[in-house]
Amino acid sequence: MLKKRTLLRTALFLAVLALSGCAGKSPELPRILWPPPPDQPRLEFIGTFSSEGDFPKSDSQRMLESVVGKENVDTFKTPFGIAADGKGKAYVSDIHLHNIRIFDFTKQTVEFLTKEPIFTTPLGLAVDGSGNLYVADGGKQSVMVFSPEKVPLFSFGNSSLFENPAYLAISRSLGRIYVSDGKGHKIVVFDLKGKHLFSFSRQGRGEGEVYGPQGLAIDSQGRVFVADLLNSRVVVFDSEGNYLYAFGERGDQVWQFENPKDLTFDSEGNLYVIDRRKATIFTYTPEGNLLLATGSGGPSTHKLGFASPTSIFIDQNDRIYVADGLNKRFSIWQYLSAPYLEKHPITPEDREALQRFIEESKEKSAP
Repeated sequence: MLKKRTLLRTALFLAVLALSGCAGKSPELPRILWPPPPDQPRLEFIGTFSSEGDFPKSDSQRMLESVVGKENVDTFKTPFGIAADGKGKAYVSDIHLHNIRIFDFTKQTVEFLTKEPIFTTPLGLAVDGSGNLYVADGGKQSVMVFSPEKVPLFSFGNSSLFENPAYLAISRSLGRIYVSDGKGHKIVVFDLKGKHLFSFSRQGRGEGEVYGPQGLAIDSQGRVFVADLLNSRVVVFDSEGNYLYAFGERGDQVWQFENPKDLTFDSEGNLYVIDRRKATIFTYTPEGNLLLATGSGGPSTHKLGFASPTSIFIDQNDRIYVADGLNKRFSIWQYLSAPYLEKHPITPEDREALQRFIEESKEKSAP
């Protein structure tokens, strides 16, 4: 586990970058490794995306833009939920456009899930092993399911089961989908065909209770981790809804929560929790030991920062997707797993370029 001193230093690093970005046009970024050397890097920043205009461009495309200007493209209004299929597609729900945007990184296209808006309040998203997309609609009090080809398959849930279905998590081993109900203060469980199995938890601050549950994540043991928003903690249940333990507390220190909103696991079992108010990603062991804090500790418009993160998702390639409502975009980071580093090793040149960038950022932000 990183020492608190290290956490403070790495948080300060992003704060410096945010200040440098606010002073004017954000400089061209080198390969961003996080935390920066001499610490062992755990994450790599990939980019931020709000429209087709953010896909990588060829030299000829950039030259054309410099002559004729950038093409007008549609952007987000209020992005909320996010999920990815691990094959090049990222899905992002947009609350006030009442639809889902599909970013296809292979074809470099962006399209809507449906031609006409059919959702009332699209919130959390999930993708199953067959590539089917699950959408929690808080307004319709149901979950809608679509094939990879965007064909509506079925829906499940109703007002007798939900008050406001918000976030989703799929257990492929159990063939279940867990749905958080923020207003009902409970977790509702279905099979993947939409049959209601059981519900668990209730409103409160005691053991096994939740207050405004939001994001859900399921580990390799089938344990269900819940972002307990208004209690500022993470609560852990077994797969049948029996209480196991909780961790986290409210406070303004780097290692404390204010509004834990969503969570997910990488391939090595590290737990990632986004805090909406602190605009930070916290990385924990499943037992609740803090490993890393990624963020400036508050809202930021810098490429590396967050303003109001609402959802986080990690695909089977350890790509980390974070929806950012106020910045009207989503960010992509990469967990530096051994397979990824084999293909993308960190070179001495990468380290030197990052160190130069840090020093330049500090100089620009100095009074």
